[in-house]
Amino acid sequence: MFWYKETEISFEDARRSIKNEFKEEDKMSYWVLEECLQDEYKQYDSFGSHRGFYIFVLPAVVKEARKKNKIARKKALQTLRRATPLIVWMNHILYRPPSIKKKETTTTPRQKSLRYEKIKANFEEQNNKYKTINTKQ
Repeated sequence: MFWYKETEISFEDARRSIKNEFKEEDKMSYWVLEECLQDEYKQYDSFGSHRGFYIFVLPAVVKEARKKNKIARKKALQTLRRATPLIVWMNHILYRPPSIKKKETTTTPRQKSLRYEKIKANFEEQNNKYKTINTKQ
């Protein structure tokens, strides 16, 4: 017999193997991987041989981890969407008017918002169109 058919894979080796299955682009939460590994280990009190692990257990754990990670990400996004303080903060960052220095001794730089200038330009453009329409009548 071959050693990979007879020897049992350790939990650490299984953890390393499953983490190597995912790339950085997968955005996999490691706590989900850990949870899926522990569930599989509890179910059989072992991962089996190296060969059995790589043929049967690893694909099943990867599939389960992807499914659980997708559900966890959806829950997290729903929680963030409902978070009123976060929404208020984001709107403040996106739409606040630029801060003005009150004194020349102030060392704080002028803060610009991310969308304020575009919104201001759009408003002035719409306002000018409105004025030209009203003056023609």
